[in-house]
Amino acid sequence: MIVSNRAPYEPAGGSRFRRGSGGLVTALLSVAEATGASWIGCARTDIERRLARANKPVMAASAGRPALKIHYVDPGEEAYKLHYSEISNPLLWFVQHHLWDLARQPVINQHVHDAWSQGYVEVNRMMAAKVVEVASRSKTPPLLLVQDYHLYLLPAYVRQRIPTIAMQHFIHIPWPAADYWKVLPASMRDAIFTGLLANDVIGFQTNGDVFRFLNGCSELMGLRVDPQEQAVLHQGRVVWARAYPISIDASSLHRVAAAPETRAEVRKLRSSANHKLIVRVDRTDPSKNIVRGFLAYERLLAAHPEHIGKVQFWAFLQPSRQDVGLYRSYVKSINETARHVNRRFARADWMPIRLEYGENIHRAVAGYSDFDVLLVNPIYDGMNLVAKEGAYLNGRDGVIVLSENAGAFEELRANVIGVNPFDIEATARALHQALTLPHETRAAVAASLRAAVSERDITRWVQQQLYDLKDLLVQPTA
Repeated sequence: MIVSNRAPYEPAGGSRFRRGSGGLVTALLSVAEATGASWIGCARTDIERRLARANKPVMAASAGRPALKIHYVDPGEEAYKLHYSEISNPLLWFVQHHLWDLARQPVINQHVHDAWSQGYVEVNRMMAAKVVEVASRSKTPPLLLVQDYHLYLLPAYVRQRIPTIAMQHFIHIPWPAADYWKVLPASMRDAIFTGLLANDVIGFQTNGDVFRFLNGCSELMGLRVDPQEQAVLHQGRVVWARAYPISIDASSLHRVAAAPETRAEVRKLRSSANHKLIVRVDRTDPSKNIVRGFLAYERLLAAHPEHIGKVQFWAFLQPSRQDVGLYRSYVKSINETARHVNRRFARADWMPIRLEYGENIHRAVAGYSDFDVLLVNPIYDGMNLVAKEGAYLNGRDGVIVLSENAGAFEELRANVIGVNPFDIEATARALHQALTLPHETRAAVAASLRAAVSERDITRWVQQQLYDLKDLLVQPTA
């Protein structure tokens, strides 16, 4: 069984479904289809709530793919809003991406405590109850794969009802140091750690995340930790922590890149660009650091006027979580910064920043295919598949400027130009270096990047987790 906040398919009217967006769906759809796994997701729309109230699984698929059995859970519109828009985003997301301005935020008041108990706790309890219900009908011992930060409490509730269940929880976003978890009240953070420690294996994006989790178990929970074995002793059980860097779906990327719509977008992109192209493809999340990227480009043009009129910055952005005020405010900052740079440097025949918003996979892949420089400078990121997808698809020996705080940096550091995401001056220098690297150097770096990404595709990511579950769960527990 797979359980996540969002189901992999969204109702599209009648009996039709469309595949959901996001890296999590891409990563797990193949394993669900191959194994016939049931997928449990939260009802987020009126249509999904109606399907949940029918209290029977939904068979969903897109063209040419096997059908999946989806079980929807409806916690109610208000409880879900508290769970998602008050606790998961922004509270937990901002903690795990180090985004809070701690002198001013967050303010943990009664409203936050109510959102925690009536939203986050309640949704986790209801999702756990559905897991137990589905598992009770299984003819074989169930294996539960839990996804991400929306469901930290669920494993403990499931373990209470099914003590022998095998569970793995994969966390797609960064894991912060113990001190930063102290932003949350002890009751909340203890519940998060206790919930996670009900799993058999906890998966993270990087070895650094594993280290910080183990340190948090020791410092915040007072638990016995073995850093060499990457294990924690909790309530008489050994819990394993492992790094599984998520990667690309190579076959899917190939199909999209070869599509006529993508080729048309490549022609359109190159015809409107001047000589060289800096690209970024991102969601409008504050963690993505888009504003500092624009300011670094402004500094590049000021320090190296030879690039004026010869390099364009194309930013293709997907609006994200516009129901959250902080996200709406960040989009406003993005727009204002782009306008400022354009007013300062624009010419009659050249616009420094070409800013577009939308959800168009063909346009995004066109950007991956045709960049001279790809800027990926998140404040913190669990992995960042943009960097890997761009490295895999680019056909111009493009150079990637990559934040040292992106999870992908741990794997790709030898073949990218690393930057401190807060340092605008250093990022400007990195952009200049990327634009002026000799052709032979660019070609060699690009080839090494493609090889590094190709070696670990999404199939290997899934297989490694399943192999580890098989190996680790036969180990004796304390």
